[in-house]
Amino acid sequence: MTATDEPTLAELQEAAASQQTAAAAAVGSAYISACPGAGKTHVVATRHLQSPAQPLRSGRALISFTRVARDQMARRCREAGRSDLVLAPHFIGTFDSFLWDFLAKPLRPADPAPRLLESWAGVKAQVKLDRTVSLGQMQLTLNITGDSVQECVAWDLLDSDTQRMLNSSNRSRNQWEQAVLAARNAWCRRGYYTGHEARYLALRNMRSAEKAQWLLPPLKSRFAEVIVDEAQDCSGADLAILELLHDAGLPLVLVGDPDQAIYAWRGAEPKALQDFARRISAREIPLTGNRRSTPVICRLASTLRAGPRPPDIAVVRRDLIPVAVFPTRFAPKGGQHLHATSANTVIEAFRDHAQQHGIAADQCLLTAHKYATLPGASRERPGANPLTTLAWAHSVVHTPGADANHLTRACATAARALIGYWFPQEASSPEGICADLGIPVSRLHRTAFAFLYDLPTPHPGWSSDVWQAMKAWPPLPGAAPQGGKGRLAGTPTIPRATADIGMRTAIVHQVKGDEADAVLLFLPDADTVQRWTTCDPSTDEQLRIWYVAVTRARRLAALAVPEDQAAALTRFLAAREVPHQIR
Repeated sequence: MTATDEPTLAELQEAAASQQTAAAAAVGSAYISACPGAGKTHVVATRHLQSPAQPLRSGRALISFTRVARDQMARRCREAGRSDLVLAPHFIGTFDSFLWDFLAKPLRPADPAPRLLESWAGVKAQVKLDRTVSLGQMQLTLNITGDSVQECVAWDLLDSDTQRMLNSSNRSRNQWEQAVLAARNAWCRRGYYTGHEARYLALRNMRSAEKAQWLLPPLKSRFAEVIVDEAQDCSGADLAILELLHDAGLPLVLVGDPDQAIYAWRGAEPKALQDFARRISAREIPLTGNRRSTPVICRLASTLRAGPRPPDIAVVRRDLIPVAVFPTRFAPKGGQHLHATSANTVIEAFRDHAQQHGIAADQCLLTAHKYATLPGASRERPGANPLTTLAWAHSVVHTPGADANHLTRACATAARALIGYWFPQEASSPEGICADLGIPVSRLHRTAFAFLYDLPTPHPGWSSDVWQAMKAWPPLPGAAPQGGKGRLAGTPTIPRATADIGMRTAIVHQVKGDEADAVLLFLPDADTVQRWTTCDPSTDEQLRIWYVAVTRARRLAALAVPEDQAAALTRFLAAREVPHQIR
């Protein structure tokens, strides 16, 4: 094919638009497989915006796994002048909130009022045997076998600190599991639940003919269809619930990309979604036009994808910036990785390379699979002592341009500390306490932010400073401190300080749905190239994680690899006809 035979961008865009139109207009249950940058949020919103202003029969449920996606869909409706599509009988929300609102909460006792928590960290939930651990540290999972649904502790998913503590315990795992379930059940009796309990209750309710007869008629009369965005993130329990809804007569539209399934720890597997999609619909509607990345990045991404499919079609960009491979001498701390062919760090080398292509530092993204590989503020460590968690929160509010989600969690951390001192006898969540006092939660969070920001920099004796600040800080109305109750004791693990590099940093699981002009993916492991060239992405989640990372890039994708692997990687890229250069 000569250059004149190649389709123009206008022709490619028209073809991609036709795919979107077909997906938005599909009737009945369907599976929409969307490549990165295919505009699936646009398709979902367009499908919803086609609803009549006065619904003839019922509404539509749009559900996703993140609040960001939820807010994007709602914003699209409002921007189009269709605020009615955000209100009942329609529903736009997260998967957890959908299960809770329609399949779990309706059959919960009204007293005490049932509340859905983001996690057990929102309340003072503890498990006590010969050790004391936070209930939030003991992640539960569901095992589904036929008609049986069993809850158990996901032992292999516990953080290292919790595992070490349990290994030193004189109690068996079975005893700990029974204690965890007993503690959890006690909190449920007080009206508190998390997303795990919402799934467990939804499955049990839907599998009970007596309970389902109360839940299904309102659902079927309210919703003409349910659209599941990011369907590749569905766990086995999620798919089991969706299958029950489909079998009950609710049409399902699944929108997702199995190549971006990166939550195997939650039970999300690409093959499970594809098998389920085939059961509910014989139709797969592909979206293969990539409106985000260049042809080079599309070709790079295809090397990390299962099956012999051709690269996705870049329909907006024609830049041909080669993939940049940076031979790197990795250090234990992310900010100190050295560029093997210069005297700079690899971060500086990447920034300079991006600038040569007209890409500013604030349009660059640094990402990796693990926090330890990245520069930036310390991460929030599950299971850390409360003082260490507060020190992390302090580092967040003092970090310029800190992530909004991190700021929210930082304020919640400080709020829990203050509430623990002001209301030592209350075990409920800060939100529950605020509701009882008639105080907006936003007031508590503003107080918590100011308190946190005013604290001195963490140091080994920080506990005393925090305690003095807690006693001096103006309390909420109704506060009743009791001596030393609520004091955060111990020595904090002090977050390491890093220089402002002017670029965003986040692990891959945090950048899903994000994009940047230039993306640098850190690949520090010694088996990186062997894994890339020999493993199957359909069974190896690590490759799917890398796939998500490189497809965040709009113009430039860069890879930092151990210096002794750079040559092997470039040979592989050359064999796959991916334009590249060693930097």
